[in-house]
Amino acid sequence: MKKILTLAVMAAAGFAFAEGWDVNGYIRSGIEANTDAKDFETKEYKDGKWYGNGKSRLRLNLNYTQEQYGFKFRYECNKFGINDADSKDSEGDIKEIWFTNDNLKYVYGYGKFLDGKIVAEAGKLKDGYTQTEGKEEFSAMEGYGLRGVVIPVEGFYLSAAATTYRAEKFVSEDDEVVDGKAKAGDYKMNEKVLTLSAKYKNDAFTVAGGHNFAGESYGYFELKAVPNFALKVEAKLLDKDISGKKDKKGKDTSETQIWEQVQYKFNDMGLPLEAGIYCGQKIVTDDNIFEFYPYMSYTLNEVVSPELEAGIIKYADKDRKDRDGDEYSMTYNVTPSLKIKAGKKTTIKVYYNYDKNDKSAVGTTMKVNF
Repeated sequence: MKKILTLAVMAAAGFAFAEGWDVNGYIRSGIEANTDAKDFETKEYKDGKWYGNGKSRLRLNLNYTQEQYGFKFRYECNKFGINDADSKDSEGDIKEIWFTNDNLKYVYGYGKFLDGKIVAEAGKLKDGYTQTEGKEEFSAMEGYGLRGVVIPVEGFYLSAAATTYRAEKFVSEDDEVVDGKAKAGDYKMNEKVLTLSAKYKNDAFTVAGGHNFAGESYGYFELKAVPNFALKVEAKLLDKDISGKKDKKGKDTSETQIWEQVQYKFNDMGLPLEAGIYCGQKIVTDDNIFEFYPYMSYTLNEVVSPELEAGIIKYADKDRKDRDGDEYSMTYNVTPSLKIKAGKKTTIKVYYNYDKNDKSAVGTTMKVNF
């Protein structure tokens, strides 16, 4: 893995200085301290937002592109909080966290043919054509493999991929391994490696959907026709064989997630205010979860925007206990923050997060585009 990461970085550095290449991407991270001063770490996505009692994260995205071919790369480290217990082994020693298989989220190359109507991708893939465009970014493909995308008309994408995303592996008991035709741990080249997906988008709306033959499907709809108004709906279904969820009787059960995002900008009314709600349902037998995240952002000037966000989570399963040992079926969090635009490509947030069932925290995050 270290060799792969080193080669990726060297290739990225070489492309960066190559004539004719366009380089873009971003780096994002932050720092947070819990109010009891026991923890100090950078933040990961939690409760629909980029702050609040999560694990640490450092993300670096790089895109190197020319007109007909390119290279995309994401490095991410999630376990480097100063007092982050996940970064230590059972004996208290620091584990290898900077160069592991998990650090390389995707790294792949692509080429465009027939005036861009056909795209071929290879490597550790990320869906950049047919995934949903909400906060969840649902897709039914990633991992190592090959992918072809056909773009018959502008805004219409048809995709077929063969990847390790949901692929099965041979085990020692399989006949193929016993007969010496395969090795334990090799991937099985059956229908479960295949993912088919499609997307169509224009100025008024976007629709998308996909299916992985191991038992995962997703769908997406976005309305863009109304000025200053946006509606996004994304859904994912995992069948009982791959969901990893069980009912109270211990039987495998499917999982469905449906997320909606509604937002409105009041700028045309002379009010520099944006408001909306992000809500979702996680539907599993005996344990449904409903989540609501209202927010608003007021632009004071070109630099400073105060924001207020909240999270309300309702559980159908009442067999839950908070940190004091009391049963509960609902919890909430509130986060006032200050967003600062430190230049055209840098955004900083300073925030306070109050969480009813977790440690409250203060911190800052930063994202730099380049």
